Amino acid sequence: MYLLDTNIISELRRPRPHGAILAWLQALPEPELHLSAVSLGEIQAGIELTRQQDAEKAREIERWADLVSASYNVLPMDAESFRIWARLMHGRSDALYEDAMIAATAIRHRLVVATRNIRDFADFGVALVNPFESPFR
Repeated sequence: MYLLDTNIISELRRPRPHGAILAWLQALPEPELHLSAVSLGEIQAGIELTRQQDAEKAREIERWADLVSASYNVLPMDAESFRIWARLMHGRSDALYEDAMIAATAIRHRLVVATRNIRDFADFGVALVNPFESPFR
């Protein structure tokens, strides 16, 4: 079972998503795919930045985000996830907050993080797969 990183979900919004991502997602049963509430927060932060420049585009992205939220099992940052996150973040840069929260959620629920940014998660000790690569690692 997989926890989709924000970059995997965001790829689906592109006019022509990467074929490897589409094939990978279509090959998996929907119940095996999960999303962190943190990713929804990252997407919403991007929407708010967009809203400053283009309110209509922000509304369009927000509608897409609503569909994404309804399409996947969204996992919250619960108490146990936050405790794992605190252990992962101890002595690390604040720049890793969101990635560490996603990793903590994956560890808590025994999920593999699907991400294009393997390096961002490598030191967290979480299982990883890069669906952009073939074969997947």
